[in-house]
Amino acid sequence: MKNLLKITLVSALMGLFVGCESGELDLLENPNDINIESADPNFVLNSIQLSFNTIFQGEFVLGNFRDGVNSSSMQITRMINQFGQYNSIVDDNTLVNSWSNAYRMFANVDLIEQIDANDPDGIPYHVGVAQVLEAYTYMILVDYLGDVPFTEANRPIEFPTPGLDSGESIYAAQIALLDTAIGNLSADTNILPIDIYYNGEAFDANNWIALANTLKLRAALNTGDGAAISALSSQNIIDTVEEDFQFSYSNTLEPESRHPFFVNNYLATANTYLSNPYYDYLNAGDTNAPFVENGIADPRLRFYIYRQRDEEPSGSNLPCAGNAIYDYCYVGNKYWGRDHADDEGLPNDGPKKSTYGVYPAGGAFDKNDFVRARDVSESMEGVGITPIYLSSFTHFALAEAALTLGTGGNALALMTQGIQLSMDKVLDFNTLDTDGADGTDYEATNADVSDYIARVTAEYNGASAAGKEEIVAREWYLAAFGNGVEPYNTYRRTGYPTLQSPIIPAGEFPRIYRYPNTATTANPNIDQQPLTNQVFWDTNPAGFID
Repeated sequence: MKNLLKITLVSALMGLFVGCESGELDLLENPNDINIESADPNFVLNSIQLSFNTIFQGEFVLGNFRDGVNSSSMQITRMINQFGQYNSIVDDNTLVNSWSNAYRMFANVDLIEQIDANDPDGIPYHVGVAQVLEAYTYMILVDYLGDVPFTEANRPIEFPTPGLDSGESIYAAQIALLDTAIGNLSADTNILPIDIYYNGEAFDANNWIALANTLKLRAALNTGDGAAISALSSQNIIDTVEEDFQFSYSNTLEPESRHPFFVNNYLATANTYLSNPYYDYLNAGDTNAPFVENGIADPRLRFYIYRQRDEEPSGSNLPCAGNAIYDYCYVGNKYWGRDHADDEGLPNDGPKKSTYGVYPAGGAFDKNDFVRARDVSESMEGVGITPIYLSSFTHFALAEAALTLGTGGNALALMTQGIQLSMDKVLDFNTLDTDGADGTDYEATNADVSDYIARVTAEYNGASAAGKEEIVAREWYLAAFGNGVEPYNTYRRTGYPTLQSPIIPAGEFPRIYRYPNTATTANPNIDQQPLTNQVFWDTNPAGFID
Protein backbone atom coordinates (compact mmCIF):
# COMPACT_ATOMS: atom_id res chain seq x y z
CA MET A 1 0.00 0.00 0.00
CA LYS A 2 1.25 3.44 -0.80
CA ASN A 3 2.70 5.41 2.09
CA LEU A 4 -0.22 7.53 3.22
CA LEU A 5 0.44 10.93 4.74
CA LYS A 6 -2.24 11.15 7.40
CA ILE A 7 -4.18 14.33 6.96
CA THR A 8 -5.66 16.29 9.80
CA LEU A 9 -7.52 19.52 9.56
CA VAL A 10 -4.57 21.16 11.24
CA SER A 11 -1.90 19.76 8.97
CA ALA A 12 -4.02 20.41 5.91
CA LEU A 13 -4.39 24.01 6.89
CA MET A 14 -0.68 24.42 7.57
CA GLY A 15 -0.59 25.41 3.93
CA LEU A 16 -1.94 28.74 5.10
CA PHE A 17 1.54 29.62 6.32
CA VAL A 18 3.24 28.81 3.03
CA GLY A 19 4.03 32.03 1.19
CA CYS A 20 1.60 33.96 3.41
CA GLU A 21 2.58 37.14 5.20
CA SER A 22 -0.66 37.63 7.10
CA GLY A 23 -0.94 37.10 10.85
CA GLU A 24 -2.69 34.27 12.66
CA LEU A 25 -5.99 36.10 13.00
CA ASP A 26 -6.16 36.40 9.24
CA LEU A 27 -6.23 32.62 9.02
CA LEU A 28 -9.74 32.71 10.43
CA GLU A 29 -11.05 34.70 7.50
CA ASN A 30 -13.62 33.05 5.29
CA PRO A 31 -11.96 32.64 1.88
CA ASN A 32 -15.23 33.82 0.31
CA ASP A 33 -14.57 37.21 1.94
CA ILE A 34 -10.93 37.48 0.86
CA ASN A 35 -10.18 39.63 -2.18
CA ILE A 36 -7.96 38.56 -5.04
CA GLU A 37 -4.96 40.58 -3.88
CA SER A 38 -4.91 39.25 -0.31
CA ALA A 39 -5.83 35.63 -0.94
CA ASP A 40 -3.21 32.92 -0.54
CA PRO A 41 -3.88 30.33 -3.27
CA ASN A 42 -2.73 27.52 -0.98
CA PHE A 43 -5.28 28.62 1.61
CA VAL A 44 -8.05 28.72 -0.98
CA LEU A 45 -7.13 25.37 -2.55
CA ASN A 46 -6.88 23.68 0.85
CA SER A 47 -10.39 24.92 1.57
CA ILE A 48 -11.62 23.52 -1.76
CA GLN A 49 -10.01 20.14 -1.14
CA LEU A 50 -11.41 19.84 2.37
CA SER A 51 -14.83 20.99 1.18
CA PHE A 52 -14.99 18.18 -1.36
CA ASN A 53 -14.59 15.50 1.30
CA THR A 54 -17.21 17.32 3.39
CA ILE A 55 -19.61 17.20 0.43
CA PHE A 56 -18.92 13.51 -0.09
CA GLN A 57 -18.48 12.16 3.44
CA GLY A 58 -19.46 14.92 5.87
CA GLU A 59 -17.80 16.88 8.66
CA PHE A 60 -17.68 17.35 12.41
CA VAL A 61 -19.10 20.69 13.55
CA LEU A 62 -18.89 21.47 17.28
CA GLY A 63 -18.68 17.78 18.07
CA ASN A 64 -21.61 16.78 15.87
CA PHE A 65 -21.27 15.00 12.55
CA ARG A 66 -23.06 16.43 9.53
CA ASP A 67 -23.48 13.89 6.75
CA GLY A 68 -22.47 14.29 3.14
CA VAL A 69 -24.00 12.31 0.29
CA ASN A 70 -22.39 9.04 1.36
CA SER A 71 -24.27 7.95 4.48
CA SER A 72 -27.78 7.92 3.04
CA SER A 73 -26.43 6.21 -0.09
CA MET A 74 -24.93 3.42 2.00
CA GLN A 75 -28.28 2.97 3.73
CA ILE A 76 -30.53 2.81 0.68
CA THR A 77 -28.11 0.43 -1.07
CA ARG A 78 -28.13 -1.93 1.94
CA MET A 79 -24.44 -1.45 2.74
CA ILE A 80 -25.49 -0.43 6.25
CA ASN A 81 -28.92 -0.67 7.84
CA GLN A 82 -31.71 1.64 6.73
CA PHE A 83 -34.14 2.25 9.58
CA GLY A 84 -37.65 2.69 8.23
CA GLN A 85 -39.02 4.04 4.96
CA TYR A 86 -37.04 5.62 2.16
CA ASN A 87 -38.61 9.02 2.67
CA SER A 88 -37.27 9.09 6.22
CA ILE A 89 -33.72 8.64 4.91
CA VAL A 90 -33.97 10.83 1.83
CA ASP A 91 -35.86 13.98 2.77
CA ASP A 92 -35.41 17.71 2.33
CA ASN A 93 -32.77 17.81 5.07
CA THR A 94 -30.54 15.05 3.70
CA LEU A 95 -28.41 17.16 1.36
CA VAL A 96 -28.49 20.48 3.22
CA ASN A 97 -24.85 20.19 4.25
CA SER A 98 -23.57 18.95 0.89
CA TRP A 99 -25.51 21.61 -1.03
CA SER A 100 -24.27 24.56 1.03
CA ASN A 101 -20.68 23.33 1.02
CA ALA A 102 -20.79 22.71 -2.73
CA TYR A 103 -21.82 26.24 -3.65
CA ARG A 104 -19.35 27.75 -1.19
CA MET A 105 -16.69 25.59 -2.79
CA PHE A 106 -17.69 26.75 -6.28
CA ALA A 107 -17.19 30.35 -5.14
CA ASN A 108 -13.68 29.45 -4.01
CA VAL A 109 -12.96 27.84 -7.37
CA ASP A 110 -13.99 31.12 -9.01
CA LEU A 111 -11.65 32.92 -6.62
CA ILE A 112 -8.67 30.74 -7.42
CA GLU A 113 -9.28 31.22 -11.14
CA GLN A 114 -9.28 34.99 -10.56
CA ILE A 115 -6.04 34.74 -8.57
CA ASP A 116 -4.50 32.86 -11.48
CA ALA A 117 -5.69 35.46 -13.99
CA ASN A 118 -4.08 38.24 -11.92
CA ASP A 119 -0.80 36.41 -11.32
CA PRO A 120 1.81 37.10 -14.03
CA ASP A 121 3.36 33.67 -13.44
CA GLY A 122 0.04 31.85 -13.14
CA ILE A 123 -0.87 28.98 -10.85
CA PRO A 124 -2.14 26.39 -13.37
CA TYR A 125 -1.80 23.37 -11.07
CA HIS A 126 -3.85 25.03 -8.34
CA VAL A 127 -6.51 25.89 -10.89
CA GLY A 128 -6.47 22.43 -12.46
CA VAL A 129 -7.01 20.67 -9.13
CA ALA A 130 -9.83 23.07 -8.23
CA GLN A 131 -11.51 22.55 -11.60
CA VAL A 132 -11.38 18.76 -11.29
CA LEU A 133 -13.06 18.95 -7.89
CA GLU A 134 -15.66 21.41 -9.18
CA ALA A 135 -16.52 19.09 -12.07
CA TYR A 136 -16.75 16.07 -9.77
CA THR A 137 -19.03 17.96 -7.39
CA TYR A 138 -21.38 19.21 -10.09
CA MET A 139 -21.64 15.68 -11.47
CA ILE A 140 -22.53 14.39 -8.00
CA LEU A 141 -25.19 17.10 -7.64
CA VAL A 142 -26.68 16.08 -10.98
CA ASP A 143 -26.53 12.37 -10.08
CA TYR A 144 -28.48 13.07 -6.90
CA LEU A 145 -30.72 16.02 -7.76
CA GLY A 146 -30.97 16.25 -11.54
CA ASP A 147 -31.34 19.92 -12.49
CA VAL A 148 -29.44 22.39 -10.28
CA PRO A 149 -28.29 26.02 -10.55
CA PHE A 150 -25.19 26.30 -12.71
CA THR A 151 -24.92 29.15 -15.23
CA GLU A 152 -26.56 31.64 -12.84
CA ALA A 153 -25.08 30.20 -9.64
CA ASN A 154 -22.93 32.34 -7.31
CA ARG A 155 -23.79 35.55 -9.17
CA PRO A 156 -26.01 37.13 -6.52
CA ILE A 157 -26.07 40.64 -7.97
CA GLU A 158 -27.26 39.49 -11.39
CA PHE A 159 -29.18 36.42 -10.26
CA PRO A 160 -30.29 36.56 -6.62
CA THR A 161 -32.52 33.52 -7.25
CA PRO A 162 -30.63 31.48 -9.85
CA GLY A 163 -32.55 29.28 -12.21
CA LEU A 164 -31.97 25.59 -12.79
CA ASP A 165 -29.90 24.15 -15.63
CA SER A 166 -30.65 20.72 -17.02
CA GLY A 167 -28.58 17.89 -15.64
CA GLU A 168 -27.61 16.88 -19.16
CA SER A 169 -26.22 20.33 -20.00
CA ILE A 170 -24.32 20.44 -16.69
CA TYR A 171 -22.74 17.05 -17.37
CA ALA A 172 -21.58 18.29 -20.78
CA ALA A 173 -20.16 21.46 -19.24
CA GLN A 174 -18.23 19.46 -16.64
CA ILE A 175 -16.67 17.22 -19.26
CA ALA A 176 -15.48 20.37 -21.02
CA LEU A 177 -14.20 21.71 -17.69
CA LEU A 178 -12.27 18.49 -17.12
CA ASP A 179 -10.55 19.00 -20.47
CA THR A 180 -9.65 22.53 -19.39
CA ALA A 181 -8.33 21.16 -16.10
CA ILE A 182 -6.18 18.62 -17.93
CA GLY A 183 -4.72 21.48 -19.96
CA ASN A 184 -3.85 23.37 -16.78
CA LEU A 185 -2.38 20.26 -15.17
CA SER A 186 -0.25 19.68 -18.27
CA ALA A 187 1.30 23.15 -18.07
CA ASP A 188 4.93 23.84 -17.18
CA THR A 189 5.17 25.49 -13.76
CA ASN A 190 7.30 25.38 -10.64
CA ILE A 191 4.48 26.59 -8.38
CA LEU A 192 3.18 23.44 -6.73
CA PRO A 193 0.03 23.15 -4.61
CA ILE A 194 -0.37 21.21 -1.39
CA ASP A 195 -2.11 17.93 -2.22
CA ILE A 196 -4.42 16.60 0.48
CA TYR A 197 -5.59 13.56 -1.50
CA TYR A 198 -2.52 12.13 -3.22
CA ASN A 199 -0.24 12.09 -0.25
CA GLY A 200 3.18 11.86 -1.78
CA GLU A 201 6.26 13.88 -0.98
CA ALA A 202 5.75 16.06 -4.04
CA PHE A 203 2.76 17.13 -6.10
CA ASP A 204 2.27 14.93 -9.17
CA ALA A 205 -0.08 16.42 -11.75
CA ASN A 206 -0.42 13.03 -13.45
CA ASN A 207 -2.54 11.77 -10.55
CA TRP A 208 -5.05 14.56 -11.08
CA ILE A 209 -5.03 14.05 -14.85
CA ALA A 210 -5.83 10.38 -14.19
CA LEU A 211 -8.72 11.44 -11.97
CA ALA A 212 -10.01 13.89 -14.59
CA ASN A 213 -9.99 11.23 -17.31
CA THR A 214 -11.61 8.73 -14.95
CA LEU A 215 -14.41 11.17 -14.18
CA LYS A 216 -15.03 11.48 -17.91
CA LEU A 217 -15.18 7.68 -18.09
CA ARG A 218 -17.53 7.61 -15.11
CA ALA A 219 -19.84 10.10 -16.83
CA ALA A 220 -19.71 8.13 -20.07
CA LEU A 221 -20.75 4.96 -18.26
CA ASN A 222 -23.76 6.71 -16.74
CA THR A 223 -24.81 8.14 -20.10
CA GLY A 224 -24.07 4.99 -22.11
CA ASP A 225 -21.38 6.56 -24.30
CA GLY A 226 -19.40 3.50 -25.32
CA ALA A 227 -17.26 5.35 -27.85
CA ALA A 228 -16.02 7.75 -25.18
CA ILE A 229 -15.22 4.85 -22.85
CA SER A 230 -13.28 3.04 -25.58
CA ALA A 231 -11.22 6.17 -26.22
CA LEU A 232 -10.60 6.85 -22.53
CA SER A 233 -9.63 3.29 -21.63
CA SER A 234 -6.19 3.72 -23.21
CA GLN A 235 -5.50 7.10 -21.62
CA ASN A 236 -4.12 8.01 -18.21
CA ILE A 237 -6.88 6.81 -15.88
CA ILE A 238 -7.03 5.53 -12.31
CA ASP A 239 -5.94 1.93 -12.85
CA THR A 240 -3.36 1.33 -10.11
CA VAL A 241 -3.72 1.46 -6.33
CA GLU A 242 -1.21 4.30 -6.22
CA GLU A 243 -3.68 6.43 -8.20
CA ASP A 244 -6.66 5.72 -5.93
CA PHE A 245 -8.60 8.88 -5.13
CA GLN A 246 -9.23 8.84 -1.39
CA PHE A 247 -9.30 11.11 1.62
CA SER A 248 -7.06 10.01 4.50
CA TYR A 249 -7.83 10.58 8.17
CA SER A 250 -5.44 10.74 11.12
CA ASN A 251 -5.61 9.86 14.81
CA THR A 252 -5.66 13.52 15.87
CA LEU A 253 -8.35 14.33 18.44
CA GLU A 254 -8.29 18.14 18.42
CA PRO A 255 -9.65 19.10 16.01
CA GLU A 256 -11.47 15.81 15.43
CA SER A 257 -9.67 14.28 12.46
CA ARG A 258 -10.38 10.57 12.88
CA HIS A 259 -12.61 8.65 10.51
CA PRO A 260 -16.27 9.38 11.34
CA PHE A 261 -17.11 5.66 11.26
CA PHE A 262 -14.53 5.17 14.02
CA VAL A 263 -15.65 8.16 16.07
CA ASN A 264 -19.29 7.07 15.95
CA ASN A 265 -18.63 3.45 16.88
CA TYR A 266 -15.44 3.15 18.96
CA LEU A 267 -15.39 6.03 21.42
CA ALA A 268 -18.47 5.25 23.49
CA THR A 269 -20.61 2.52 21.98
CA ALA A 270 -21.32 1.20 18.50
CA ASN A 271 -24.05 3.35 16.98
CA THR A 272 -24.30 2.11 13.39
CA TYR A 273 -26.24 -1.02 12.56
CA LEU A 274 -24.60 -2.90 9.75
CA SER A 275 -26.57 -4.76 7.13
CA ASN A 276 -27.64 -8.40 7.15
CA PRO A 277 -27.88 -8.58 3.34
CA TYR A 278 -24.38 -7.13 3.01
CA TYR A 279 -23.13 -9.71 5.51
CA ASP A 280 -24.77 -12.35 3.36
CA TYR A 281 -23.04 -11.15 0.21
CA LEU A 282 -19.76 -11.41 2.14
CA ASN A 283 -20.75 -14.96 3.15
CA ALA A 284 -20.23 -13.84 6.73
CA GLY A 285 -22.74 -16.17 8.34
CA ASP A 286 -24.35 -19.31 7.02
CA THR A 287 -24.74 -20.45 3.43
CA ASN A 288 -28.51 -20.20 3.27
CA ALA A 289 -30.60 -18.26 0.75
CA PRO A 290 -31.25 -15.66 -0.49
CA PHE A 291 -27.69 -14.64 -1.40
CA VAL A 292 -25.32 -17.58 -1.70
CA GLU A 293 -22.48 -16.86 -4.08
CA ASN A 294 -19.31 -18.88 -3.93
CA GLY A 295 -19.59 -20.71 -0.63
CA ILE A 296 -16.60 -19.19 1.18
CA ALA A 297 -16.21 -16.14 3.37
CA ASP A 298 -14.93 -13.09 1.54
CA PRO A 299 -11.21 -12.59 2.37
CA ARG A 300 -11.99 -8.95 3.20
CA LEU A 301 -14.57 -9.87 5.83
CA ARG A 302 -12.38 -9.58 8.96
CA PHE A 303 -11.03 -6.26 7.68
CA TYR A 304 -14.48 -4.83 6.94
CA ILE A 305 -16.39 -6.07 10.01
CA TYR A 306 -15.46 -6.33 13.68
CA ARG A 307 -17.50 -8.58 16.01
CA GLN A 308 -17.75 -7.42 19.61
CA ARG A 309 -19.36 -10.45 21.25
CA ASP A 310 -18.73 -14.18 21.26
CA GLU A 311 -22.42 -14.97 21.44
CA GLU A 312 -25.50 -15.32 19.28
CA PRO A 313 -28.13 -12.57 19.63
CA SER A 314 -31.27 -13.78 21.37
CA GLY A 315 -34.17 -12.63 23.50
CA SER A 316 -34.48 -8.84 23.70
CA ASN A 317 -31.38 -8.53 21.52
CA LEU A 318 -33.18 -10.32 18.68
CA PRO A 319 -36.70 -8.83 18.54
CA CYS A 320 -37.12 -10.11 14.97
CA ALA A 321 -36.94 -13.78 16.02
CA GLY A 322 -39.85 -15.78 14.64
CA ASN A 323 -41.21 -12.91 12.54
CA ALA A 324 -41.89 -14.17 9.03
CA ILE A 325 -41.36 -10.80 7.34
CA TYR A 326 -37.59 -11.06 7.88
CA ASP A 327 -35.37 -12.70 5.28
CA TYR A 328 -32.52 -13.00 7.76
CA CYS A 329 -33.13 -11.59 11.24
CA TYR A 330 -29.71 -13.05 12.05
CA VAL A 331 -27.19 -14.38 9.49
CA GLY A 332 -25.16 -16.52 11.88
CA ASN A 333 -21.54 -16.74 12.97
CA LYS A 334 -22.02 -13.96 15.55
CA TYR A 335 -22.51 -11.20 12.97
CA TRP A 336 -25.15 -8.94 14.51
CA GLY A 337 -27.02 -6.73 12.05
CA ARG A 338 -30.48 -5.80 10.77
CA ASP A 339 -32.55 -6.47 7.67
CA HIS A 340 -33.22 -3.72 5.14
CA ALA A 341 -35.71 -1.10 6.41
CA ASP A 342 -36.15 -2.90 9.75
CA ASP A 343 -37.86 -0.30 11.93
CA GLU A 344 -38.48 -2.41 15.02
CA GLY A 345 -37.39 -1.07 18.40
CA LEU A 346 -33.69 -0.77 19.07
CA PRO A 347 -32.33 -3.00 21.82
CA ASN A 348 -29.54 -1.86 24.11
CA ASP A 349 -26.94 -3.69 22.02
CA GLY A 350 -24.33 -1.02 21.32
CA PRO A 351 -21.59 -3.01 23.10
CA LYS A 352 -22.63 -6.20 21.30
CA LYS A 353 -23.55 -5.59 17.67
CA SER A 354 -20.93 -5.95 14.97
CA THR A 355 -19.32 -2.76 13.75
CA TYR A 356 -16.78 -1.37 11.31
CA GLY A 357 -13.34 -2.95 11.27
CA VAL A 358 -9.96 -1.89 9.95
CA TYR A 359 -11.07 -0.89 6.44
CA PRO A 360 -12.01 1.83 5.70
CA ALA A 361 -12.82 3.08 9.21
CA GLY A 362 -9.43 2.62 10.87
CA GLY A 363 -10.93 0.36 13.54
CA ALA A 364 -9.93 -3.06 14.89
CA PHE A 365 -9.09 -6.27 13.06
CA ASP A 366 -11.40 -9.18 13.86
CA LYS A 367 -9.17 -11.93 15.22
CA ASN A 368 -11.82 -13.67 17.32
CA ASP A 369 -10.94 -11.72 20.45
CA PHE A 370 -14.55 -10.52 20.84
CA VAL A 371 -13.76 -7.42 22.88
CA ARG A 372 -16.03 -4.39 23.01
CA ALA A 373 -14.90 -1.90 20.35
CA ARG A 374 -14.14 0.87 22.83
CA ASP A 375 -12.02 -1.53 24.90
CA VAL A 376 -9.89 -3.15 22.20
CA SER A 377 -6.19 -3.27 23.00
CA GLU A 378 -5.24 -2.41 19.45
CA SER A 379 -6.93 -0.50 16.66
CA MET A 380 -5.87 1.84 13.88
CA GLU A 381 -7.28 4.66 16.03
CA GLY A 382 -9.42 6.12 13.28
CA VAL A 383 -6.64 6.31 10.68
CA GLY A 384 -8.97 5.31 7.87
CA ILE A 385 -9.97 6.60 4.46
CA THR A 386 -12.93 7.71 2.44
CA PRO A 387 -12.62 5.49 -0.67
CA ILE A 388 -13.94 7.98 -3.21
CA TYR A 389 -12.88 6.51 -6.56
CA LEU A 390 -10.50 3.56 -6.60
CA SER A 391 -8.61 1.70 -9.31
CA SER A 392 -10.78 -1.35 -8.67
CA PHE A 393 -13.84 0.78 -9.52
CA THR A 394 -12.32 1.67 -12.88
CA HIS A 395 -11.86 -1.99 -13.77
CA PHE A 396 -15.42 -2.86 -12.78
CA ALA A 397 -16.69 0.10 -14.82
CA LEU A 398 -14.74 -1.11 -17.86
CA ALA A 399 -16.05 -4.64 -17.33
CA GLU A 400 -19.63 -3.36 -17.21
CA ALA A 401 -19.06 -1.31 -20.35
CA ALA A 402 -17.60 -4.30 -22.17
CA LEU A 403 -20.74 -6.30 -21.37
CA THR A 404 -23.38 -3.63 -21.92
CA LEU A 405 -21.90 -1.13 -24.39
CA GLY A 406 -19.64 -3.29 -26.56
CA THR A 407 -16.53 -1.28 -25.74
CA GLY A 408 -14.15 -4.20 -26.19
CA GLY A 409 -11.87 -5.72 -23.65
CA ASN A 410 -12.29 -8.95 -21.74
CA ALA A 411 -15.01 -8.35 -19.17
CA LEU A 412 -13.97 -11.34 -17.06
CA ALA A 413 -10.32 -10.27 -16.99
CA LEU A 414 -11.28 -6.71 -16.13
CA MET A 415 -13.56 -7.87 -13.33
CA THR A 416 -10.99 -10.22 -11.81
CA GLN A 417 -8.36 -7.47 -12.01
CA GLY A 418 -10.79 -5.25 -10.11
CA ILE A 419 -11.26 -7.91 -7.44
CA GLN A 420 -7.50 -8.38 -7.10
CA LEU A 421 -6.93 -4.63 -6.77
CA SER A 422 -9.58 -4.43 -4.07
CA MET A 423 -8.12 -7.38 -2.19
CA ASP A 424 -4.62 -5.91 -2.40
CA LYS A 425 -5.81 -2.57 -1.10
CA VAL A 426 -7.85 -3.91 1.79
CA LEU A 427 -5.41 -6.58 2.95
CA ASP A 428 -2.43 -4.21 2.72
CA PHE A 429 -4.33 -1.47 4.54
CA ASN A 430 -4.09 -3.19 7.90
CA THR A 431 -1.20 -2.27 10.22
CA LEU A 432 -2.34 -4.42 13.15
CA ASP A 433 -1.40 -7.81 14.52
CA THR A 434 -3.67 -10.51 13.09
CA ASP A 435 -2.84 -13.27 15.59
CA GLY A 436 -5.69 -14.08 17.93
CA ALA A 437 -5.42 -15.01 21.58
CA ASP A 438 -5.78 -18.64 20.51
CA GLY A 439 -2.56 -18.39 18.50
CA THR A 440 -4.29 -18.48 15.11
CA ASP A 441 -3.31 -15.99 12.43
CA TYR A 442 -6.61 -14.75 11.00
CA GLU A 443 -5.17 -12.69 8.17
CA ALA A 444 -6.38 -13.68 4.71
CA THR A 445 -3.71 -15.28 2.55
CA ASN A 446 -2.89 -15.06 -1.14
CA ALA A 447 -4.33 -18.55 -1.46
CA ASP A 448 -7.62 -17.33 0.05
CA VAL A 449 -7.77 -14.53 -2.51
CA SER A 450 -6.91 -16.85 -5.39
CA ASP A 451 -9.59 -19.31 -4.28
CA TYR A 452 -12.16 -16.52 -4.08
CA ILE A 453 -11.32 -15.23 -7.56
CA ALA A 454 -11.39 -18.77 -8.97
CA ARG A 455 -14.86 -19.36 -7.57
CA VAL A 456 -16.18 -16.06 -8.92
CA THR A 457 -14.63 -16.89 -12.29
CA ALA A 458 -16.36 -20.27 -12.37
CA GLU A 459 -19.66 -18.65 -11.42
CA TYR A 460 -19.20 -16.02 -14.14
CA ASN A 461 -18.36 -18.56 -16.83
CA GLY A 462 -21.54 -20.48 -16.07
CA ALA A 463 -23.80 -17.43 -16.00
CA SER A 464 -26.15 -15.99 -18.60
CA ALA A 465 -25.50 -12.58 -20.14
CA ALA A 466 -27.66 -10.94 -17.48
CA GLY A 467 -26.01 -13.06 -14.81
CA LYS A 468 -22.58 -11.85 -15.90
CA GLU A 469 -23.72 -8.24 -15.57
CA GLU A 470 -25.02 -8.95 -12.09
CA ILE A 471 -21.79 -10.63 -10.97
CA VAL A 472 -19.74 -7.63 -12.12
CA ALA A 473 -22.08 -5.28 -10.25
CA ARG A 474 -21.97 -7.46 -7.15
CA GLU A 475 -18.17 -7.56 -7.05
CA TRP A 476 -18.04 -3.78 -7.51
CA TYR A 477 -20.53 -3.45 -4.65
CA LEU A 478 -18.37 -5.58 -2.37
CA ALA A 479 -15.19 -3.69 -3.30
CA ALA A 480 -16.93 -0.36 -2.62
CA PHE A 481 -17.46 -0.90 1.13
CA GLY A 482 -17.45 2.57 2.70
CA ASN A 483 -18.68 4.21 -0.51
CA GLY A 484 -22.41 4.17 -1.19
CA VAL A 485 -22.24 6.71 -4.02
CA GLU A 486 -21.06 4.40 -6.80
CA PRO A 487 -23.39 1.51 -5.82
CA TYR A 488 -26.30 3.98 -5.85
CA ASN A 489 -25.47 4.94 -9.42
CA THR A 490 -24.89 1.32 -10.46
CA TYR A 491 -28.18 0.17 -8.96
CA ARG A 492 -30.15 2.83 -10.85
CA ARG A 493 -28.16 2.30 -14.03
CA THR A 494 -28.30 -1.51 -14.16
CA GLY A 495 -30.70 -2.77 -11.49
CA TYR A 496 -27.84 -4.83 -10.07
CA PRO A 497 -26.83 -6.38 -7.83
CA THR A 498 -30.08 -7.94 -6.66
CA LEU A 499 -30.64 -6.45 -3.22
CA GLN A 500 -32.91 -7.48 -0.37
CA SER A 501 -36.34 -5.93 -0.73
CA PRO A 502 -37.51 -3.80 2.20
CA ILE A 503 -39.13 -5.98 4.83
CA ILE A 504 -41.80 -3.31 5.39
CA PRO A 505 -43.72 -1.17 2.89
CA ALA A 506 -40.93 1.39 2.49
CA GLY A 507 -42.28 3.45 -0.40
CA GLU A 508 -40.68 3.98 -3.77
CA PHE A 509 -36.92 3.63 -4.05
CA PRO A 510 -35.33 7.11 -4.38
CA ARG A 511 -34.45 7.46 -8.04
CA ILE A 512 -33.54 11.05 -7.20
CA TYR A 513 -33.07 13.05 -3.99
CA ARG A 514 -35.16 15.93 -2.73
CA TYR A 515 -33.78 19.45 -2.91
CA PRO A 516 -32.57 20.82 0.43
CA ASN A 517 -35.25 22.82 2.20
CA THR A 518 -32.77 25.68 2.54
CA ALA A 519 -32.70 25.91 -1.26
CA THR A 520 -36.44 25.65 -1.92
CA THR A 521 -37.21 28.17 0.83
CA ALA A 522 -34.73 30.76 -0.38
CA ASN A 523 -35.15 30.29 -4.13
CA PRO A 524 -38.60 30.39 -5.78
CA ASN A 525 -37.04 28.94 -8.95
CA ILE A 526 -36.50 25.60 -7.19
CA ASP A 527 -39.64 23.50 -6.81
CA GLN A 528 -39.47 20.42 -4.61
CA GLN A 529 -39.44 17.08 -6.43
CA PRO A 530 -40.70 13.58 -5.57
CA LEU A 531 -38.33 10.66 -5.06
CA THR A 532 -39.80 9.02 -8.16
CA ASN A 533 -38.31 11.59 -10.53
CA GLN A 534 -35.28 10.35 -12.46
CA VAL A 535 -32.00 11.99 -13.43
CA PHE A 536 -31.47 12.43 -17.15
CA TRP A 537 -29.25 9.37 -17.58
CA ASP A 538 -31.56 7.05 -15.63
CA THR A 539 -33.74 5.80 -18.49
CA ASN A 540 -34.92 2.60 -16.82
CA PRO A 541 -38.64 2.03 -16.19
CA ALA A 542 -40.34 3.42 -13.12
CA GLY A 543 -40.40 0.96 -10.25
CA PHE A 544 -37.80 -1.44 -11.65
CA ILE A 545 -35.80 -1.37 -8.40
CA ASP A 546 -36.99 -1.30 -4.81
